[in-house]
Amino acid sequence: MLALPGVILLIIFIYGRPQEWDERFESLPFLYLWFALSFMGMGLDLALGKVRLKATPQLRWAIVVYVWCVITLGLRNPGDFSANFVAISVTFVLFFLIGHSPDGFKGFQKLATTVLVMGLFVAGVAVHQGFSSFQCLAMTQTIGGSRGEAGIPDGRSCERRVDCREAPGADPEAEYLCERVGLFKTSTINGRVRWRGVLQDPNELALTSGIVLPFSFALFEQKRSFMRALLVLASLLVIATAIILTQSRGGQLVFATVLGVYFVKKYGLRGAVFGAVFAAPLMLLGGRGGGEADESANERTEILSEGLLIYRMFPLIGAGYRQFTEHHWLTAHNAYLLALSELGPLGMFAWTAMIYLTLKISLVALKRYEHGAQFAMIRAWSMAIMAGFCGMMVGIFFLSFTYHYVLWIYFGLAGALYCAIRSVDPNFSIRLEKRDAYRLILADVVVMLVIFALSRRG
Repeated sequence: MLALPGVILLIIFIYGRPQEWDERFESLPFLYLWFALSFMGMGLDLALGKVRLKATPQLRWAIVVYVWCVITLGLRNPGDFSANFVAISVTFVLFFLIGHSPDGFKGFQKLATTVLVMGLFVAGVAVHQGFSSFQCLAMTQTIGGSRGEAGIPDGRSCERRVDCREAPGADPEAEYLCERVGLFKTSTINGRVRWRGVLQDPNELALTSGIVLPFSFALFEQKRSFMRALLVLASLLVIATAIILTQSRGGQLVFATVLGVYFVKKYGLRGAVFGAVFAAPLMLLGGRGGGEADESANERTEILSEGLLIYRMFPLIGAGYRQFTEHHWLTAHNAYLLALSELGPLGMFAWTAMIYLTLKISLVALKRYEHGAQFAMIRAWSMAIMAGFCGMMVGIFFLSFTYHYVLWIYFGLAGALYCAIRSVDPNFSIRLEKRDAYRLILADVVVMLVIFALSRRG
């Protein structure tokens, strides 16, 4: 499978963001290089007959979302069409490559393991960052003339922000923050750990870390060795610590959901007790409290109200792709509301159809291959994808993740799992049937009613 090296490098690039912490990589178009390598590999695989391209269940709905985003963007904001067209195209192509490049479980496992490694990588950097010393960060222009969002560490230690202004060596023209400085030029924000790029928000880092945890369980289920048991333990400790350090209440819920779904589904009541034991310390230690937490909750309530107002302004086709912030100074902080307000009912239905089918792949596989040692690998990875994605569904209720790379990577992984199962059992088939559509419409209405109720609580 010649497409896999390019796709794996693409995943590493999306998570790792090397161009943001090493200036030597800034001028290199890594994203397009790995895209080109992936498509060249896929073309060779097809030409040589190594793989047969199979459409994943989510593909037609992903095409609908993509086309609808492009149409609404052209209608609502043609002036910014070029940049936003590239953004949604990259998201769609990323999903397509991950979901359709592997052919069989060997390729799927390589992709899933890459996502696990990168999730642990960003969590590990966050843990190191959370226990690093405080330094002064200069919020000033860099040598190239751009302003660093995370600030530039100047090496001076501090305890408070005012120390950076008063201590020797301060630049009178610069603004300063006093934050912990970690590996790869990362730093905390208001004491909360974070990564870079698409994961510079602590809440997004917490979500991304939490949902990779069941992948380590799946590797252990396949081969119960000491090293893989150690991987499970290390994953639990690193991810739980990272989420605590993000102070993310949403991250706590994601972690609890992942453990709850995995262990309850697999072990029943005993699993519920086991999952609760692991989740309890994080629920007690993590999250913000006091006035800051109340302010954040009130702000999100206001945003929900504004999002519903935006939908009422554009009830048929929505405000348009990436147009929420044209009507409110903050983004939606809720992926479901963002889908409705920007893409309208049709766009939201297509987007939630991708979610529904992602879950259906795992659920049908777990039921269909419930018995038989020969299907142990299918059960292990179906359980991992389902648990991780249930955590995703909870987490994106508090984040603007509608078009986020991490969400669409998981759409792709579920599609790759489907293709891997089809390589073992060609009769395995998943589609959105009429009764599924009715259930999905009902689920969308319920979600909107919940959002409406939450928007009125203030």
